[in-house]
Amino acid sequence: MKVILIGLGGASGNILNNIYETSSNDFNYLYINQDKESIDNSLIINKIHLDVKDNEEIINSFNHITASILNHVKENDKVFVIAGLGGITGSKLLSHLGKLLKGNNYPSIGIVTKPFNYEGKARMEIAEETLEKAKHFFDKVEIFDNQSMFQYAEKETTFTQAFKEMDIRIKTYIENEI
Repeated sequence: MKVILIGLGGASGNILNNIYETSSNDFNYLYINQDKESIDNSLIINKIHLDVKDNEEIINSFNHITASILNHVKENDKVFVIAGLGGITGSKLLSHLGKLLKGNNYPSIGIVTKPFNYEGKARMEIAEETLEKAKHFFDKVEIFDNQSMFQYAEKETTFTQAFKEMDIRIKTYIENEI
């Protein structure tokens, strides 16, 4: 089975990079972000810079890249869309990408991370609203709560190590869904 992992936004870029480091040949990858530096620094070969012009909505920029997204997806049997919620790119585009995939009959699973408690109520509300809008477009949505990293970390675990452990849990989830 051919599987593609699509990352939306900065948080997903880190997740994709960590999965790629240990499983570069296990999956196909596509990274989409409006942050050019993040795109340039990504290990992922297939990437699309979402060039948002001044005074343009991110959704309009997304509409310009849908053909390219579908071109990357077409050879795959299953799609996993990874997005960190609470920010801009993942939150604004998750439902649009889900709708695109569903409208083109691609089986897809959304994998999202929710903000830490310290990131504030506003980001959590954005995450919840995004989930509510997007869940109808995916066959399934799996939520990984960033706050849960503290349950798995040891006292001496660094923040970077904790994120890598979370990414391993995400990768294991993907492998179990294939």
